[in-house]
Amino acid sequence: MNALPRRVVAFYRETDWMFRTLEIWRRSPAMHAGLWPAGTRSHHKALDTINRELLERANIQPGETVLDAGCGAGSSVVWLTNRMAVSAIGMTIVPDQARRAATLARRGAVPGRAAFLCGDYARSAIADSSVDVVWALESICHAPDKPAMLAEARRAMRPGGRLIIADRMRRRRDETPSGNALLRRWLDGWAMPDLFTPAELAAAAESAGFVDVQVEDVTTLAWPSLRFLGLFAGTSLPAALALRAIGLQSAVQIAGIRGCVDQYRSLRRGLWGYHILTARAG
Repeated sequence: MNALPRRVVAFYRETDWMFRTLEIWRRSPAMHAGLWPAGTRSHHKALDTINRELLERANIQPGETVLDAGCGAGSSVVWLTNRMAVSAIGMTIVPDQARRAATLARRGAVPGRAAFLCGDYARSAIADSSVDVVWALESICHAPDKPAMLAEARRAMRPGGRLIIADRMRRRRDETPSGNALLRRWLDGWAMPDLFTPAELAAAAESAGFVDVQVEDVTTLAWPSLRFLGLFAGTSLPAALALRAIGLQSAVQIAGIRGCVDQYRSLRRGLWGYHILTARAG
C-alpha cells in the first residue's frame, strides 16, 4: 500500500469517533452529506433523499448488482438492499470500516443481498462485466488516480451498466494562491490528493469508455449538511486541541477536524461545489 492509501486508512481510523458522534445527531451511520429539498427538516431525511436521488438517476432495477466503491460503514449498501431486490457489494480500503459494515448488514440488510470487501476500488478483485451499477458516494475524492478508478469501474461493468458519482468538485483549476492554500489545508487534512472540476471528471469518464455523461451542481441542496459539518468541527476544535495538549488527540485527528472547518470556509468562498455525475457504459 502506498503512502496515500495509508493516509486514507489512518484518517478514517482516527476520526471514527467523530463520525460516530455525528451518527447520533443524524440517526444514521452514513458518512456523507445529504440533500435538503424544500421541507426537509432532519439529517436522517436528507440522507435518505440523496440515496433515493442516486438510485433513481442510476435507474437501478430489481435483480441488478450494485458495487458501492468506497462504501464507508456500509449505510448505502444496507439502504439499497432494504428498498430494492438487488445485490450490493461494498468496497472500502479501511479494514475497520469493512468489519463494521458487515456487522451493520447482519443487523439490518436483507439476508444474502449484501457483501463487503476490503480493497482498493481502483485495483479490485471484482470480475470483468459482473456489476450493473457502480455507485461512488464521496469516494473518488480520495482516489490518487481518478482516471484509473473510472477505468476500473468500466471494466467491472456489464454492457449498458451505469455510473453514479456524488462528490465535492473544485470550481476551477486556475485558483488564486490564497484559494489554493485553503483548499490544500482542507485536502491534506482529509487525506484527499486533489479534486477534479466537473469538466475534468466528465472528460475522464468519457476517456474510460462512458457515454451520456452528465454532471449536475446540487451544492444548494447539500449546503445544510456541509455547513453543519463545518460548524460542528469548529465548535469541537477547542476541546480537541486541549486534549491534544495532553496526548489524547493525535495530529491526524486535529488535522481532520480542521479540515472540516476549512471545507466549509472554502465552500463559502466558492472554491468548490457538490455535484452528481451520471454516465452509461458505452
